[in-house]
Amino acid sequence: MEFKTLKNVDVEELLAVFNYSFSDYIVPFHLTREVLISKIAAEKLDMDISVGAFEDGKLVSFILQSEKREDGQKIIYNGGTGVVPESRGKGLVRKMYDFIIPVLKERGANILLLEVIEGNAAAIRAYENLGFTIVRKLLCFKGNINSGVTNSEITIKEMKDFQWENLFSFWDIEPSWQGSVYVLNPMPETYQALGAYSGENMVGYIIYNPAARKVLQVAVHKNYRKQGIGTGLFTAIADGQPIAINNVDDISKETERFLDQKIGLQNWLSQFEMKRSL
Repeated sequence: MEFKTLKNVDVEELLAVFNYSFSDYIVPFHLTREVLISKIAAEKLDMDISVGAFEDGKLVSFILQSEKREDGQKIIYNGGTGVVPESRGKGLVRKMYDFIIPVLKERGANILLLEVIEGNAAAIRAYENLGFTIVRKLLCFKGNINSGVTNSEITIKEMKDFQWENLFSFWDIEPSWQGSVYVLNPMPETYQALGAYSGENMVGYIIYNPAARKVLQVAVHKNYRKQGIGTGLFTAIADGQPIAINNVDDISKETERFLDQKIGLQNWLSQFEMKRSL
């Protein structure tokens, strides 16, 4: 077995191994070539720090990773770990981390970060054995949007000026990696960003990926909540098709109730965010 980065791996080979690895997953899914390329770009995954296990020259396992610097620390995010069925039980995830961690330390990495489905007890134990600890629970929602009562005094229009320092003040909870400012700045052209305005003042906003039908961020100013603004933002992106919003920190019961009771989305899956210091 050979371990090396994925910088020279063809996207078609990675796609085949990715889909085979997740074909019997707790939540099976299948990516197209275009969706995988979009995932790599959207999550800013870096093949130079992503790692694979190769048997007889063929990729059989991988960890896709990205990095960002935040608050003086370099964080390495695991955007997907997969092992083909025939190669399981060989400790490949641990061996891949054993290979890549010295590389990450040389790059000044401080923290490893990942998400794992709550019901995947085997994976949780494996990551705990690797030194990861659970730091928060994240809720995933999906469904059709209930177009409820909106606020007629609020104008919703395209948002082009992202004053992140101001937007931070709207937050009760930190977004996960996929919705982080690192990933969203600069804003991908394919994403839709709408602001809710009271006169000239922005009082809420939503960032949405129409192709993936996924909300990346949504927030309303603390002084303007329960006034139909959040409902208006979701109504503005509604087109009769299901949407998703993933990895909502469960510490915010207000957000959970809003998405469930007001918008009509279902908490169909929960994940744990796990961290390890290097």
